[in-house]
Formats: sequence, structure tokens, C-alpha cells
Amino acid sequence: MNAITIRVNKQMDGVTFSIGPSIREFIKRMFPNAHPASNIFVGYDNYSDFKTEIGRLEPYIYPALLGVDDKNDLNKLGQIEFIDTFTGKELHKITPGD
Repeated sequence: MNAITIRVNKQMDGVTFSIGPSIREFIKRMFPNAHPASNIFVGYDNYSDFKTEIGRLEPYIYPALLGVDDKNDLNKLGQIEFIDTFTGKELHKITPGD
């Protein structure tokens, strides 16, 4: 697998980050103790406040969504791509360990 794709669906009341079943299965095979989630919803108020106070939310979303919290395990992953569900455009890219 070249990259892990996280779909980003912007809605009126917030943003949903999600992964597909094949990504969940890949993560479970690679990290048997992982508990990946199907999706994470962040309300716009929280999303906006986070961006203003701390910065990008994506570095915090992908470990929670993938269910992997060990930094060494996360560093074994390739690129993490955040893709807009409607446009198909890449919104952000992370390479763990960089």
C-alpha cells in the first residue's frame, strides 16, 4: 500500500474524517492491537478553535482514526493523504517520522 487515504467530508455542522474497510483491515494486519475507527466527526466550532489555538488538526486525527498510538508504529506507515470526498483533491499530506 503506497499511501493511507483518509476521506474528508465537509458538512454544514463540521468535518468527518473516515477510512474505508480495506484501510481498517490493513491496519489490523499490520498492528494486531490497533482499533481503527470508521470515522471521526469534529464540529466546526471545535475545528475552528483548534486551528486558531494549536494549528492543523490532521496530525492528531490520523492516530486516533487508525487506532495506533505508539509513535514507533506510526513511523512505520507510509504517507497519510487527506482527500476531499467531493472534489477528490488532496487537502493535506503527512509522512510519519518526518
